[in-house]
Amino acid sequence: MAVVAPEDATVEPVAARTLVPRPRRRRRGSLTERITLNLVVGVVAALLAFVLAAALLADRRETTTVAVARDRIAAGTPLTSDLVTSQEVTTDTGFAETLLPFERVGDGALVATRTIQGGEPLMRSAVGDAGTAVPRRVMSIPLDAAQAANGAVGVGDQVDVIVTSREGEARYVLSAAQVVDRSGDGSSGGLVGGTSGSDLVISVEVDEVQALELASAIETGSITVVRSTGVAAADGGPGG
Repeated sequence: MAVVAPEDATVEPVAARTLVPRPRRRRRGSLTERITLNLVVGVVAALLAFVLAAALLADRRETTTVAVARDRIAAGTPLTSDLVTSQEVTTDTGFAETLLPFERVGDGALVATRTIQGGEPLMRSAVGDAGTAVPRRVMSIPLDAAQAANGAVGVGDQVDVIVTSREGEARYVLSAAQVVDRSGDGSSGGLVGGTSGSDLVISVEVDEVQALELASAIETGSITVVRSTGVAAADGGPGG
């Protein structure tokens, strides 16, 4: 049986549902989109600061302090702090291990075994214990400039000395001897060339045997001095 609603009944309107849009989630950009110029500059600056700091620390670790002669130090002179100054060199320098550390110079416990020129770094081989080291002797040779490469021989050079007898026989008296002083033309040191007469005197380092050989050669023969700086010691003569 059908049910019929009464005619006077009122029908309540149904309110329309309001649709609220759901918030959209913001999509994160890719990594390349999120990296800004300021971020890149900041990272690079930090890396540069790190590299610079590491380099500075590395330089400090890789240097050593060595002794350098203030002025000329004669063979046999006790080494004291007032005769040298300090200088830093990098430890990767090829000859760094042959140099004398600055801290070893002080109370005269070491002596120079050969003449050391002013400004020259002290080599370990150029010093020895004061009680046991035997310093080199120094001997002078009077010459005409023409007998010594026209006078082009200076302090610090290496020379060979040849004696020629009256019979014309020549032999080496010294080979690779170090020139530690010179005088000529009224001055000491430097170069003298083109002068005449016995105007040049050079001083070389010798041992006791070489000193006797050289003295005999000066008295009995004609002396020729050969500048041999940078050349290996000559065969047939005692080393300097």
